[in-house]
Amino acid sequence: MTQRQQADEPRAESVSASPAPVLKAKNLQGQTVALLLAGALCVLPFLLPYNDLFEAEWLAAVLGAAAALAALLVQGASVVSFPAPARWLLAFALFLGIQTIFVHPVYTQVPLLAILYVLYAALLIWLGAQLAAANGIERAATVLAACLLAGALANAAAGVIQFYGTPPLLQDVVAELLYPYRAYGNIGQPNLFANYLALGGTALLFLRLRRNLRSGFALAAAVLLAWGFALSGSRAALLYVLWYGLLGLLAYKVQSGGDGRRLRFAAFALAAVILVEYVAVPWLNSALGLSNAANDALDRLQPVAIEGEPRWQMWLLAWHVFTHAPFWGVGIGEFAGAVFRSGLSPNLTRFGQVWTSAHNLPLQLLAETGALGTFLVLGGLCSWCWQAGRRYVAGAQAAMWWIIAAVGIELIHSMVEFPLWSAHFLGVTALLMGLGTQPGRGSKTGSRLSWTVAAASCAALALATALLLRDYVRLSSTRITGTALTLASAADTARDAAVMRTLTHGLMAPPAEYWIILGAPLDRSRLPEMLKMSERVARSFPAHAIIVRRAVFLAFDGQAAAARRLLAQALYTFPRRCATTIRILSQALAADPHAIEPLLALAKHDQGRTCS
Repeated sequence: MTQRQQADEPRAESVSASPAPVLKAKNLQGQTVALLLAGALCVLPFLLPYNDLFEAEWLAAVLGAAAALAALLVQGASVVSFPAPARWLLAFALFLGIQTIFVHPVYTQVPLLAILYVLYAALLIWLGAQLAAANGIERAATVLAACLLAGALANAAAGVIQFYGTPPLLQDVVAELLYPYRAYGNIGQPNLFANYLALGGTALLFLRLRRNLRSGFALAAAVLLAWGFALSGSRAALLYVLWYGLLGLLAYKVQSGGDGRRLRFAAFALAAVILVEYVAVPWLNSALGLSNAANDALDRLQPVAIEGEPRWQMWLLAWHVFTHAPFWGVGIGEFAGAVFRSGLSPNLTRFGQVWTSAHNLPLQLLAETGALGTFLVLGGLCSWCWQAGRRYVAGAQAAMWWIIAAVGIELIHSMVEFPLWSAHFLGVTALLMGLGTQPGRGSKTGSRLSWTVAAASCAALALATALLLRDYVRLSSTRITGTALTLASAADTARDAAVMRTLTHGLMAPPAEYWIILGAPLDRSRLPEMLKMSERVARSFPAHAIIVRRAVFLAFDGQAAAARRLLAQALYTFPRRCATTIRILSQALAADPHAIEPLLALAKHDQGRTCS
């Protein structure tokens, strides 16, 4: 080797080695982008000032898929394998596809969307595991906790402003208060609002333990969160108080030294603040005359209110539905129609609501997916709980404590509500579950398979979100002029009606057909089409107006006995809508008096005896 070659060799080595630090820096930047997108998922969908959940769920799906895609592009084929809970969910998605073949759902779009939801959850579990592996569990947990706390504080402030009166300056950033005397921030539902504040409470405890927050700020944040709890009127807040207490005891038993004592004190203090404000705020509102029903939070705890709680009856109905289809279930999206056919008690429809959920995760799964589907979902949850518990006991990490605390909030709420039926709550829960898993880097073939499954899930979600947004915008802009009699021109009405008919073949078919039936003229025009469509809508969403209109179409078709039976069930189930029933029948009377007069006589006869 010449002296020139020897002199050039070290320089050549340094040049060839230089891409490694650059590649490492790019990987770090890419993982940071993925982590920040995951953090955005924890806060942005919960800040939209709309009461329609579509925008929040759509944004959550987009952010989750974008974060997963960023992680995939950075890591290439060397990604972590899908954790065990995610594999259980993938098996559940396969089950839903098979179930659809045997159950024959009224809308195939509903199980298709359910499969996408399950793929989304599995993908975000994988994403959480990938973020923990790339960034470290402490860093990833700190970023996500900070985002959750920021979102919870913003929502608590929005709830307070909303309850006491929104000034004009903030009307575009704070949702309008529609529920009487119950705040819900920008989340659209008081119980989900309390759920999100509880997630913020766990994040507050974790960040305070890591000394990321000063004592004064932590105390002010706790007071604001507790104030939001009190204004929500949600009884689930008391369950979260108990959970905080148990978490404090758990930390003291598992984490030795000062960390365990600090966590126990902080958890007990937060529980005490929530409990005190839950009692004091309604009393203070009444004393100051700030609300005519400010004691709603306390009134809902009275024995009479608890005894009349409709959830008990819905749980029994869900079990009844399961016993009639124990293996396959009635099918995803068929719960509402199944319980209506089973016989809803009038006290379950006091406000005319349609029960699309049993408000209990295991019972909902049993009713809609049977024993096999329930086994797959609960098997995945139990496997995660076992792994997370063992990991926390073995290592006593503060991040694992927080993950268990936050996921526990969602599992507790899933026993009395349905937060995991909403993509933004499902996404946050799955993401945190992924952080708490310990997936290993398998073989090269396993990593490639995981990469392929994750990439395919991202592609499916991207396509679905694009189609859903397109159809949602078209539905929102045409559902009135395309289905009902308005002042729009004949050309505009015909164009919008054509759009609505097109939507009945896409992912938005259930709501599109619902609006078409609501606006359809009560006559014999398009009667065969209205009969089939009203049957589908009644099975999917048996609202009072839908059931009565279907009875009218049955009467027009000469099915007088079936029409009378259906109308009698509607009168029994929705007694407070008797006047509306008579109004709908009166509108149909001119089209065929012979067919409608018996139904109208039945409704008027029941008006004094059954209706109120």
